[in-house]
Amino acid sequence: MTAEAMAGKGGEMRIRESRQPAREKISRNIRGSSPGALDFLWLEITAQCNLSCIHCYADASPARRLHGNLGFADWRDALRQAAELGCRRVQFIGGEPTLHPSLAKLIECARADGFTTVEVFTNGTVFTETLKESFLRHRTRLAFSVYSARAEIHDAVTQEKGSFSRTMTSIQWAVRSGLPVRVAAVQMKANAGDLGQTRNMLEGMGVSSISSGPVREVGRGLRRKKVGSRFDALCGRCWQKKLCLTPSGEIFPCVFSRFYPVGILAQGLEKVLNSPTLSAFREKLLSGRVQQPDNAQTKGCVCEPDLEPVPCDPDLEPLPCEPDLEPLPCDPDLEPLPCDPDLEPLPCEPDLEPVPCDPDLEPVPCDPDLEPVPCDPDL
Repeated sequence: MTAEAMAGKGGEMRIRESRQPAREKISRNIRGSSPGALDFLWLEITAQCNLSCIHCYADASPARRLHGNLGFADWRDALRQAAELGCRRVQFIGGEPTLHPSLAKLIECARADGFTTVEVFTNGTVFTETLKESFLRHRTRLAFSVYSARAEIHDAVTQEKGSFSRTMTSIQWAVRSGLPVRVAAVQMKANAGDLGQTRNMLEGMGVSSISSGPVREVGRGLRRKKVGSRFDALCGRCWQKKLCLTPSGEIFPCVFSRFYPVGILAQGLEKVLNSPTLSAFREKLLSGRVQQPDNAQTKGCVCEPDLEPVPCDPDLEPLPCEPDLEPLPCDPDLEPLPCDPDLEPLPCEPDLEPVPCDPDLEPVPCDPDLEPVPCDPDL
């Protein structure tokens, strides 16, 4: 929470005033950006995932196709085009990118094209020896999704029993191997009040870059949150020299603005960057009102770029999609989250402080050899 937000009455006016310089800076950057410049590229190489996370913005699952309209040659061409436009940062994402048989080869191509930052955003459950060798050879950055320090909570989010154990094994391997590692968590009902413990666990494993953020109102996340418009999911910085290429060949300003296509790969990345569609999107985003293009699925809606940034932009202060950034200020360590009454009572753990699972329950013994430890700290 900002100092202005804590100031009580009158704070709202100061918040609005403090955002105005940022708005003016955005305007200057948009109008001063060199045409065709590209700084960051998301390659969403598959829509398929071996997990079915309850909040997934891409609506990925085992039922989705492994390959879309793009083949290896298309992904290779996209990397080459991006490099020619000056792009030096790429993230392979999905779906689960490690399922794609060409991932190792694409990483090699990215390095050959001069990309200095190559990252794979993964659930870490299907690392093969071939992929591990590729990660080590090309010093690939690895970003993992972790939802809890407790297997039962993490597995409930992924809807796959045993996923927690496999993810932890991959994180341990990556840290031990000296690869750049970061972890992103998503705050939701299922893990309310649990992320502080998760951070402690990850730090104990040697992970220094840990960030967290809210469920985004896209994909399955849209079904879990009531929003006024799908533009509410955007941070307001989609104009900033970034593009997302999906398996269908469609291009979006970012991974979360997938309801607003701005072009297709067949047009060429440079043409999309200089297209009237993307220019109009940027200007309308800046002005605070965005109209949908003709081929979009929804009617025009309002976006509010003056709001505090939502963590999706790699260039913003602490963000979960940029390697080596510090944790976000929305981390639950700063302000505890309330327990969720709809969840099952949480068991105490021997090495932790007693957890107030439910004051109406009988004391839960943390160790069969010890006296019962009450779950309610008031007992």
